[in-house]
Amino acid sequence: MTIRVHRRPVAESAENESSSVTKRLSSWRLASRSVSSFLSTSRTSNLLVMCSEPGMGKTRALRALVSQARKSSTTHSLRLYGIDGLSASRRLARLARQVERECLSGGPVVVSIDDVPTGDDAIVDREASSILRMTSAGATVAVSLLPEDELLAERLADSVRVVSRDLLVRDVLELSPNDPLYDVRALTGGMPSLVSALLRDSGVPHSGALAAGSTYFEALEHLVGAALRPRLLDGEISTRLAMLLLGRGTFDDVASVTCVDPGEIAAGLEEFAPLFGVSCQNASFRCFGVDTIEGITACAAPLATKASAWSALFDSALRVLVERGEFGRAAIIARISPSHAAARVALGHAEEFIGMGEVGLIRRMIGPALARSLISPERAASVETVLSALGDTGFRLPEAWPGQGGEDAPCAADGQVAGVLLAGCRAVLAGGGVPVANHDVGRFTGLAVHLQAVQLLRDGRPSAAQRLVGPHVFSGLEGTLSAALLRLDMDIACVLLGGDGTGESGLGAGAGEFLARDGYLAIRDEGALLLALDAVARGSCDRASIDALVCESERAGNELVRVAALMMGAAVEYVRGDYRNAGLRSAIAAGAAGRAGFTHLESEASVLCSAAAGSGLGLGAVFPDWGSACDTEGLSAVARLVSTALEGEGASQGVPRMLEGRPLPIDELWLLRVLTSGRGDVPERLRSLVPRSWAAALVPIPSPQDAPDAAIRPRGDAVGCHDGEGVCEAAPGARLRLGLLGGFSLDVDGNPVPEWHIDRRAAKAMLVFVALHPRLSAKRYEIIEQLWPDCDYKAGLDRVYQATSTLRREVAAVAPGIDPFLSGRGDRAVSLDPELIECDYAEFAKAAGEALASEGDDAGALKAALRAERLYTGDLFVPTRDFTGYVVARRQELRELYADAVVAGAEAALRLGRYRISARLADAATAVDDLREDAVEVLIQALRAGGRMFEAEQRYRRYAVCFVDRTHMPPSKRLRKAAGGRGHEGGLPAHRLGRGFLAR
Repeated sequence: MTIRVHRRPVAESAENESSSVTKRLSSWRLASRSVSSFLSTSRTSNLLVMCSEPGMGKTRALRALVSQARKSSTTHSLRLYGIDGLSASRRLARLARQVERECLSGGPVVVSIDDVPTGDDAIVDREASSILRMTSAGATVAVSLLPEDELLAERLADSVRVVSRDLLVRDVLELSPNDPLYDVRALTGGMPSLVSALLRDSGVPHSGALAAGSTYFEALEHLVGAALRPRLLDGEISTRLAMLLLGRGTFDDVASVTCVDPGEIAAGLEEFAPLFGVSCQNASFRCFGVDTIEGITACAAPLATKASAWSALFDSALRVLVERGEFGRAAIIARISPSHAAARVALGHAEEFIGMGEVGLIRRMIGPALARSLISPERAASVETVLSALGDTGFRLPEAWPGQGGEDAPCAADGQVAGVLLAGCRAVLAGGGVPVANHDVGRFTGLAVHLQAVQLLRDGRPSAAQRLVGPHVFSGLEGTLSAALLRLDMDIACVLLGGDGTGESGLGAGAGEFLARDGYLAIRDEGALLLALDAVARGSCDRASIDALVCESERAGNELVRVAALMMGAAVEYVRGDYRNAGLRSAIAAGAAGRAGFTHLESEASVLCSAAAGSGLGLGAVFPDWGSACDTEGLSAVARLVSTALEGEGASQGVPRMLEGRPLPIDELWLLRVLTSGRGDVPERLRSLVPRSWAAALVPIPSPQDAPDAAIRPRGDAVGCHDGEGVCEAAPGARLRLGLLGGFSLDVDGNPVPEWHIDRRAAKAMLVFVALHPRLSAKRYEIIEQLWPDCDYKAGLDRVYQATSTLRREVAAVAPGIDPFLSGRGDRAVSLDPELIECDYAEFAKAAGEALASEGDDAGALKAALRAERLYTGDLFVPTRDFTGYVVARRQELRELYADAVVAGAEAALRLGRYRISARLADAATAVDDLREDAVEVLIQALRAGGRMFEAEQRYRRYAVCFVDRTHMPPSKRLRKAAGGRGHEGGLPAHRLGRGFLAR
């Protein structure tokens, strides 16, 4: 679980920005200035009292204080964590006597006492007396205690007092909204433990970018656990727990959960507990880090310890979150505290939870809830229908389903609208009509738009579907079913209109990940169809993949996908030149479309079937006048063009002349591209008959015989060299393949080494660390610091030996006689044999370097960038042991190298006129950094050059909104010019910019 903290762009160049960010991170002072300056000669008291919550750096500050004084004074450090007040008072009394004797000898004495526990008044008096005895004797004393022990602090008069807000990292609190690192405030609130963990995750010495990873979330989990410590009063715990569960909100929200006004307790939290981000002035709170889905997921364990005792509070928080529409967070609360009330609330909003990807939660709840009569049988049946429609390929919607028979979904009973729309996602794939008269159905507006978009695509109107989906696809809530389906709709429409399919790096990528979750098996075919369409458009689709999609959609009853896949198969055969099979497949598709009532698809399949049959019989064959049966003007024009081509050389030229003045039938562009591609007589004849005004848009589809044959399959995770065809080959002599991009894998002679075998003794972590070093060699002391920083050198050497022995043994178990190491036990370094091992990240770095170094050679730069894109199957694998942050830093370096390489390739493709490839590569760079201006500029230029004006405008608007929201500045003039310079910053609403920007 990782949160990427994007750096906000500033006016300086990228290199200077990265350098300055790194320097600033390294200069941050985690220790409080109030504490570090306490030993100065100008101090007003010999006693320092720190009263704050855990995680505020008290222990770190005391250690620094003692370390600073050790050179010139006698020092004592006493930590009293975990003992009772009586025992603590006795230990303090003994320490006071010792300190008094040392002070009498004349030397300076510095004492630090950490986590002083208290008890009743007598114990507090004894502790205060001991501490004051030390200061009266002349010793300098620093004490830390928790806010609930403030009574002791009151007894220690004339002391320098430090509270939680004085211990916050000032460098973080002073960040302004337009600062590149401003997002760090949202994750840490300036709390030293969180800032330190974030810097450790990010590998400060190596990189200027930040990533919140396992170290950060472990620190956050510890903070939450300490914030709910049992010593607190019940009223305090209930208020804190309510704030953590809600994440953010107002005091009224807390009161609705706890039924108590939190004002008095909130005042104490504002002073002593920065984790909760309380503002009494605004009557609001924001729990830093915990207000994200990732944060509350990481903190589930300490929250779960309170679930049984505070189940009613969990239930109230769940209801508030549901009312606010935060169903993702509500699902986490329901899992932590699975009470009857939680089940009743969740099942009452089952459709909303299903739309957020929480199918598993609803499925687990519904059976027990029905058995306990928490919901009615009718309600349970309705939810079961939705679950089965989305997840069970063998399920078929009943004829009495409310969406069948032409009934408008929003006109159903209010309780059925959401279920109708969700089940309609399956119904439209099965060929059913789901009329939606009104798109405004609250949280399910996106699903209503999706249903109409699919029906527009089915009826041959992709341009209308694109216009319908466009305003919603970029403004919808991320991580929802409707967002995933709308992105698929947009991508399918783009491919049909001649655009680039973005199933891997663009919109479709997130949709595929969402639909891959458990519970959406029956509607995944739309994602597979997108990949098939894109592959056919690029000439890289194999028939086996098409046939598999046909079979899967047939088993699922998704007739619309099956017909479309049959037509894609016919298109592949046609472009290959196998006209007999093309005619057979298209005839089958036409028959299936006719039986299902897909009039437009039946007409398209008939046109393709006739063209294929004519190619097989030769020009001059006579066919019936089937063109008049086409249901759209665009398809009729294509049909007449095909009919003229089939008549042979003696055909009349009237049809081409009649079409010359007409606009390109954009909705049939995909079919025109298929028909004019290939080497047969009919494609050649069609190319000669196409009006000249259409020719520029009809880019021929490459023959699949000359293209990679694996486009529908996911990006490969094989390791090794890739040739120009995308086929993985082993490097000469290499017998071990180490895969670190997109995950971990180790193969020996093509056989995988079980990953769990080398997880022992940190062998896998050591292998990754050594492989990432130059010349595959790392010093042993570096390995010890990376993997076992708490070990002494001798014990660390033994562990290095054990790790190398484990790797040798597991490699030999797969391929006897192979030793991956060149070094022995007595060597100072651990070295892998470069003759035997190859690594995918090195091959990627080489390809990316070639792309960046090919200045002046656009073709070479593009070729290298495409190779780098194929090799970069995901971020660098980070093992659980990365104490120095070295691997995280290398991961960030490779991410930035990948972005640089694909931007260079996108610029080269743009100059070469290969606009689809340029847009795809630029879009991949924006996936790494969504505010990377050079990538957005190339993307917009490529989209506009390729005629995709609507998509270019939408992408610019999306970028401009994010840029203004994060930086409070308008996009650059250069980017606005690339976007067309349309008023109000290229279509961005004026109110998003403010008066100051408009005045410029």
